[in-house]
Amino acid sequence: MLKKPHYWIKFGNTRFIEILFSLFCTAFLLVIDLYNIPFVTSFIMRMDGQIYDQIINLNWHPQPQNPRVVIINIDEKSVQKEGRWPWPRDKMADLITKLKQNGVVTIGLDIVMSEAEINYALGLQKKLEQLRSIAVPDEKQFLFTLKTLAPKIDNDQTFAQTLLDHNVVLGFLFQHESDVKKGTLPSPLVYQSNEPISASQLPLYQFEGYNGVLKLFLQASTQAGFVTNLPDPDGVVRHSLVLANYDNKIYPSLALKTAMSYLLIDEAQLVMNNQRLDGVKLGGIFIPTNSHGQILVPFWGKAGTLDYYSATDILHNQIDKNDLDSSIAIIGSSMTLLADLHDSPIASLFPGVEIVGNIVQGMVGQQLVSEYHWHATEGAIVLITFGIIFSLIFPFLGILGKLVVALTTVFLILGTAFLLYVFKNFYLPSALLIALIILQAIINYAYSYVLERRQKQKINQLFGQYVPEQYVKELVESPNEHSMEGQTLNMTVFFADIRNFTTISESLDATGVKHLLNTFFTPITEIIFRHRGTIDKYVGDMIVAFWGAPLADDRHAYNAVTASMEIFQHLPEINEKMLDSNLPQVNIGIGLATGLMNVGDMGSEFRRAYTVLGDTVNLASRLQDLTKYYQSNILVNDTTCLESSDFLWRAIDKVSVKGRKTALTIYQPIGILAEASSETLQELEQYNSALADYYAQNWQSAEAKFTTLNAQNPHIYIYQIYLERIASFKKTPPKKGWSGVYNHLHK
Repeated sequence: MLKKPHYWIKFGNTRFIEILFSLFCTAFLLVIDLYNIPFVTSFIMRMDGQIYDQIINLNWHPQPQNPRVVIINIDEKSVQKEGRWPWPRDKMADLITKLKQNGVVTIGLDIVMSEAEINYALGLQKKLEQLRSIAVPDEKQFLFTLKTLAPKIDNDQTFAQTLLDHNVVLGFLFQHESDVKKGTLPSPLVYQSNEPISASQLPLYQFEGYNGVLKLFLQASTQAGFVTNLPDPDGVVRHSLVLANYDNKIYPSLALKTAMSYLLIDEAQLVMNNQRLDGVKLGGIFIPTNSHGQILVPFWGKAGTLDYYSATDILHNQIDKNDLDSSIAIIGSSMTLLADLHDSPIASLFPGVEIVGNIVQGMVGQQLVSEYHWHATEGAIVLITFGIIFSLIFPFLGILGKLVVALTTVFLILGTAFLLYVFKNFYLPSALLIALIILQAIINYAYSYVLERRQKQKINQLFGQYVPEQYVKELVESPNEHSMEGQTLNMTVFFADIRNFTTISESLDATGVKHLLNTFFTPITEIIFRHRGTIDKYVGDMIVAFWGAPLADDRHAYNAVTASMEIFQHLPEINEKMLDSNLPQVNIGIGLATGLMNVGDMGSEFRRAYTVLGDTVNLASRLQDLTKYYQSNILVNDTTCLESSDFLWRAIDKVSVKGRKTALTIYQPIGILAEASSETLQELEQYNSALADYYAQNWQSAEAKFTTLNAQNPHIYIYQIYLERIASFKKTPPKKGWSGVYNHLHK
């Protein structure tokens, strides 16, 4: 495989630039984390929310068995039987009484009662006083009777008396509008803290108005909690407020106050960690919160997981007396018309009353999910650590590598979050880390894409003139596997030259020479391209090509020999075209050499070319020159022969050429080995035997064999060469230590 290109030599240090981009992403997210930029922070929160939704839908935690929390549902059945909502307060009082009779320990009222109910006796009395003109028999006695009856039919008084007798937690509503102030607020939360803190120092949600509780009811029951809930930025209720700030006082939610009432706890303890709220303790029970006083709502399953009882069934004693024994009851409604249905992670319409019930059960049963809250320092350290790690990893990966690493890391983070949730009841918000990894991957991916396009354009510009279009596409598709930079590779180089071109060119004008060269070079170039060759240059009447770069080619020697032999197969056809154009016929010689050589985009700042250099290149040029001496169409070095075993070879000579210290054996391809005839094989065997006698200085035997071969094929000039040498050596024997090497010391 070719070396990976170092394109930063031309385009700047791309890895360094990618590292800078990655570090910039890290710094960007760090600023967002530290300064809470609204839009981006909201997006990160939405991501965290979606991750949490998927986790809880994959694994619901088991519902605590104790305490038993039930929902007393003011449903359609109850409204049809008892009348439209809101019901008279005496009916609500009757409902509470029936619940207590059935063994309910604590009741939470997920209903706001901030205004007094109309007393019809007092209303009629006032109306009659306004209409004095109407004649009423014994008017004074009638008005006195109404005044006497009014307290007895005052439903608010009836409800208040019921509150005095039973353990009921009332509900009220906080508002953002400062001009909304109805009813009365209960006393704020009584609390202690392990660190000195005031309500104004806590980043709790702050409200400006309220729909409180009727004062009469607060006098009867001092227990009340707010039912206000704030969904996450995407409108889904995942968190629930358990603490809120009004007028720099801390108030508990209905769920928290109900749990306190059930546990008989009047005072809560705020658990602080370096002036940051971590949770609330109710005796030995710890309730984990975030710094804003929110908890993750526990969902044990879809809506209806808690036991629901229709309010009308309670009123008419249509349930088993033991069904509600020792339970906590939350009174509310699942009716759509009462608008207490919320978008939740597990259902688009989840009853608010069941959310309250789930929270109470989670608090008292100690089954709340702890949510890790990134402190500023911790978050910064984790972000910086991950940012630096991936800044140093991504630039050294390809596009696919970036994708694999990014996805693997994201899945590992999500898997860790899932396992922590399942086995430790712990949720790790991971969107910020995932956003960092994805953002870095996208930036690096985009930069790599742009860089790769530039690389492909450069490859196309550079190699388009050297290799055919279909191979340029191959180079463009895998730019990292092909280099323009200098490298040393094992390749095969090709030199072809028109013989006697000087004489030919003298017989033609400039246009004729141009036409001849174009007619000659075009089909030869097509053949070279067809066999994955690269054109180096055209030098006068000579063409230089090579195999093995920029296209990786394990069979470069074989392809070079195949192309060379195909050129001679097509030479008669080329010469026919020459004759048709009134041009002289041509003959060529080809020299091939296989070995190590330098290849790359070489030249000056003004002009460059993709070319090959080295001793092997020079050798191929010498071999091309020797084709004239040996009158052979093709000559190759011994390495080309060894790497092309599919061909039948004739060893031509042991030679020493100018520029090389060591001798080598040069060969001529005869044809494809598998297609060789028995006559050809027999002749080659005779030739090898004669050549062996020649090197052994058995002149008589060698001469006899070469004479026979020459008589059989007088057109094979090498036979005549050896006969001439033998005749010379018979007259003047070679010196002692002769190795059979023939010196070609001229070019």
